[in-house]
Amino acid sequence: MKGPAPHIRAACGEDVGACVALLEAERGRRRFWQPIFWRPSPHAAEISRTYFTNLRQRPDTLFLVAEQAGEIVGFLIGRPAPAPPVYAPGGPTFLIDDFCVARPARWRDVGRSLLDNARTRICARGAAQIVIVCPDRDSDKKQMLRHAAFTLASTWWTAAA
Repeated sequence: MKGPAPHIRAACGEDVGACVALLEAERGRRRFWQPIFWRPSPHAAEISRTYFTNLRQRPDTLFLVAEQAGEIVGFLIGRPAPAPPVYAPGGPTFLIDDFCVARPARWRDVGRSLLDNARTRICARGAAQIVIVCPDRDSDKKQMLRHAAFTLASTWWTAAA
């Protein structure tokens, strides 16, 4: 998208609703990719609102939003996560699980801006690695992560029981 770069900032309480709305739209796309694993709970939005509100208040959590023309067009939440005890990455790990943009094409600008900003902040906190969750079929997000020099470490496989 042409125009000014998105403004990246720490999320405030008023941003939570917009972030939940972006996540709900993303869940709508994901359920077609893998209908069992990505099937949302009927209370997903309510649960996410509570969860995001709590995360935003935690000092160890990084909760960023991308704002453009007065609208939230993406968000990223990173938090410390322990590495499995059989691995030693060389320092703290940050997990980025909730990471959404308004439209898939926005991974190139909004997603990358959020990630670059988060990476700077996470490195300043002494992290040794960043782990990002990305659905297998989210090709736009995967392409952005590759261009940002992230590499694939693992995949999850699922089937109906």
